[in-house]
Amino acid sequence: MLSNINISCICLTIYLTVRSAEIFGQHTLNGPNRPLEKGFAANLENDRTLSAGTAATHERSSTPDPDKMNLYFLSGLGADKRVFSKLELDDRFAVHYIDWIRPLKKESISDYAGRLVAQIDTTRPFQLVGLSFGGIIASELADIVHPEQIVIISSTPTGVPISKFYQGLTKFLLLSPFAAPFLKSTNSFTYKFFGADTPELKSLLKSILHDTDSKFLKWALVRMGSWKREDKLENLYHIHGTNDKLISIKLVKPDVMIDGAGHLMVYAQAKQISDILNKKLSDNWVTTPNH
Repeated sequence: MLSNINISCICLTIYLTVRSAEIFGQHTLNGPNRPLEKGFAANLENDRTLSAGTAATHERSSTPDPDKMNLYFLSGLGADKRVFSKLELDDRFAVHYIDWIRPLKKESISDYAGRLVAQIDTTRPFQLVGLSFGGIIASELADIVHPEQIVIISSTPTGVPISKFYQGLTKFLLLSPFAAPFLKSTNSFTYKFFGADTPELKSLLKSILHDTDSKFLKWALVRMGSWKREDKLENLYHIHGTNDKLISIKLVKPDVMIDGAGHLMVYAQAKQISDILNKKLSDNWVTTPNH
């Protein structure tokens, strides 16, 4: 039997495909907009941004501070460090943001994670913090680089099994040329599922989706649907909102729940998330040798 999240994803994908076809047709008739030309140019620019990700991260790293624990943050689908901008983390941490890079054709999540290792200084102890899709990548990275601890937010520590038929259906629908325009748009439907219930959150979500690379988004959604991890990592700590509509609280067993919080709680409930992160990350760090 399919879980609620899988049924919701399939229904959502069908709805998005139909609605985007309507939007695509309407905008094509409006001569000045010409979404095909704009979309092509935007994708080229996004590809350049994704390709430059590794260099940008290393520029931020600067000289290592031996008295600070390195923290590497991975954002959600299409998002960047903007979603973490309201967090208030202790000065004892050296914060770095891992940039998404362009996925290769038919690349697996584990292989993709392996190419992100270049952005991590593995010669010193470090911890990973992953948001949503970034939490999934953090779990895959942990198999390769062995961090001191992983903290995932609004994510899942294991895959949600679905049948091959529905995996194929979801992949087919996501590869539709009409899906991208709507997946990158904002409306009452996307606001509801992301928990964007204030003007500030709506503005943030709109900006993030606008800057999202369509090819990366489709690749990631397909890979998430076929993620096979069965067991939660031992050093993984999970924070989740009770009102998360993208990943229902009923489908996960987090270590701590934020009452009434939605999928964007890392921004909307930044003070509460900051307090939890500062304590959990510090507790782990003081038990590390030489600190």
